[in-house]
Amino acid sequence: MSIRKKLILSYTAMVAVPVILFGLTIALLGNLLIKDALPGAGSGGEASSHSFPFASIRELFMGRTELSSGLRFVAEHDPKLLSDPAFLASTEDELQQVEAGMIVIHNNQMTYASPGLSADTILAEVQGGGTRQKANHPGPPSGDEWETIDYSSPDGSTGKLVIVTDLEPVAGFFKRLFPTILLTLLAALAVTNGVLTYLVSRSIIRPLYALKEAAGYIREGDLDHAIHLRRQDEIGQLGAALEEMRVRLQGSLSAQLELEQGRKELLANISHDLKTPITAIQGCTECLRDGIADTEEKRQKYVQMIAGKTSEMNRMIEELQLYSTLDTGKLPFHWETVNLTAYMIQLVNELQPDPRFNGTEITFANSLSIETALIRADRQKLHRVLMNLADNSLQHMKSDPKRLQFLLDQEPDGVYLLQIRDNGEGIPAEALPRVFDRFFRAESSRSPGKGNSGLGLAIVKQIIEAHDGTVTAASRPGEGTTIQLRFPAVRQDKPDDEDGGQG
Repeated sequence: MSIRKKLILSYTAMVAVPVILFGLTIALLGNLLIKDALPGAGSGGEASSHSFPFASIRELFMGRTELSSGLRFVAEHDPKLLSDPAFLASTEDELQQVEAGMIVIHNNQMTYASPGLSADTILAEVQGGGTRQKANHPGPPSGDEWETIDYSSPDGSTGKLVIVTDLEPVAGFFKRLFPTILLTLLAALAVTNGVLTYLVSRSIIRPLYALKEAAGYIREGDLDHAIHLRRQDEIGQLGAALEEMRVRLQGSLSAQLELEQGRKELLANISHDLKTPITAIQGCTECLRDGIADTEEKRQKYVQMIAGKTSEMNRMIEELQLYSTLDTGKLPFHWETVNLTAYMIQLVNELQPDPRFNGTEITFANSLSIETALIRADRQKLHRVLMNLADNSLQHMKSDPKRLQFLLDQEPDGVYLLQIRDNGEGIPAEALPRVFDRFFRAESSRSPGKGNSGLGLAIVKQIIEAHDGTVTAASRPGEGTTIQLRFPAVRQDKPDDEDGGQG
């Protein structure tokens, strides 16, 4: 749930919850206060069956109104009943149930008054023209109020019926209810807002503190503390982005450390490999300078040795420059559609008479008799790949007969598989996963005088990947090594790409 939705729900709850609590509190307190204010409300009468507290007050006033209407009817149509003791007794019972009473005045003489009334005081006010019933009292009603009904008897006498109602219980109820309502409302608002504010702020602040702590670790360079907020809101998204940044920084740092280590290895390897031919060249030049080579034959021998060591140094420097250019992505590729079958036949025909491969049996086998195997390639870069692999195989074939095989096949998914297989000394199992890593050389390949910089197979991998292909190695020590190159096939109707862009 998003923070926006949480805030909307919290604001809604801040309104709804206090209203609900306020209503429940009023219902409960109203019932309790009515039981204290209206003696008949909770004594098992009709009003006690209502759950809403103001029902008792409503029924109280309705009972008074009905009783007042009945007495008015009696006074107007049958005033003789007002002197009937039985009628007065039954009416008095009904008046007591609604907290009321009555006074009967006949010919200016009080003939009946309900028990408990200040009859003399009320009589004096009535005879003096007082009308408490019509007074306008602000706020809740208080004290006694009465209604005066004039009537005439058939014998010509006159009288007054005064219906007195006691409003003090109702007034006391409202006087206690209003402050309670205000306090209840304030308490409900305070509790609800406090609880919701705490919960919402806690759900926001706690993960922010976690993010702050994680950012502190990252600031100090400690990238090993993972960030797991397990949230789906905006803070969770921020945490996921920060975790992704941490992982990328960790990977970048690891790559940087690996690159730095590779550079150190490169310097060590280049220093080692350059020192050997330089030492040989230095020895040859000293021999020539000191006159040790006193015959033409010796001088030619030293000169040839110098030329050979110089060639080795030049090759190592070229490999270093080529790999650096490939690694920075600045080496241009000139793409065209190449018939791999014809290309391999031409390469094998080129290698067979090469003096470096004297005594080596070089063959090419087209396993599926593929007459046309079209790939998108840079001929020059592909030639560099195959020559690097051939030279690498030649360096590790120690025993006769030496065999170097090129096998072309096509896999079920249409990818062309070119294998370069030799019967050399093989690669140790622990070194096999790293043979294509930059600057890596197995101990068996650190033969002095070979000009091996540890970049040959790394260059192969870079060029093949630029061709959208893959390179893998399989080897068994003492049985030989197989390098597998895979190229995506090109449709025969696809035009050549001669744009010379970089792969």
